[in-house]
Amino acid sequence: MTSATAASRHNWESDLERYRTRAVQVLDKHLPATSGCTECGDPWPCARACSAELVLEL
Repeated sequence: MTSATAASRHNWESDLERYRTRAVQVLDKHLPATSGCTECGDPWPCARACSAELVLEL
């Protein structure tokens, strides 16, 4: 029988690594330009780039 504790364990490191990988992919596309973000056109820094930076700080 599996205990509730063992069943609820989660590999947070693999999740963080996946988030970091995705953040790098976002930052490779969302770059500053004179007219805003090169990918989404929002004013720089766009929300996606800011979120990706936050993830990389984890």
